[in-house]
Amino acid sequence: MNRGVVRNGGKRFLRWIRKALPWSLAALAVTLIVRAIYQAIATEIDQREAFPGPGEMVDVGEHLLHLNCLGQGSPTIVLDGGWGYTSVEWSGWVQPEVAEHTRVCAYDRAGMGWSEPGPSPLDATRAASELHTLLQKADEEGPYVLVGHSLVGLYSRVYAERYPEEVAGMVLVDSTHPDQFEGSGLALTMNRVVGIVGPLIARVGIPRVFDLYPSQPELPPLQR
Repeated sequence: MNRGVVRNGGKRFLRWIRKALPWSLAALAVTLIVRAIYQAIATEIDQREAFPGPGEMVDVGEHLLHLNCLGQGSPTIVLDGGWGYTSVEWSGWVQPEVAEHTRVCAYDRAGMGWSEPGPSPLDATRAASELHTLLQKADEEGPYVLVGHSLVGLYSRVYAERYPEEVAGMVLVDSTHPDQFEGSGLALTMNRVVGIVGPLIARVGIPRVFDLYPSQPELPPLQR
């Protein structure tokens, strides 16, 4: 008898699950759509009204890239942040202080900061080519000292290999090593997962709602 009660209860529970699952999935889909719309509008307000780009938008062929330059002198320092970083981080302290001595430019790669998305994939070769076009179109004369943080250390090396006559030097800040993921399949897999999941959760506003990337309180107000 007890077995029969348990069996009938299990069947009722499964029927309830089958009925509730479609509604739950529909509710989740609606929530994600609403969140995506909210995030798109909030991002547009941030970029166009609340926090307009401090530099200029430069046409590099198929899209516009944001470039912000300060100071005078030579060589021109070109600042490029790593994965997930933009020109904003540089503009807190590094760029203004370097600008007291020479020309210094910070920019946003395609799809980052104020820059428009460009063709995929944005690998080191494309990033180097777009940076070259950006500097030429903006009439920012070389030679350049490339400052590449994290992942962009690889991009800087590719730029120097492709345009050696334009590069006076490089500063690699906590740079990714070309062989960093050799023999580390798990680390490479995790980076790929983050590369896929990160943009998806960003588009539905999850980082904004849960403040997944809190600003550092010691930063200047604009950078925060």
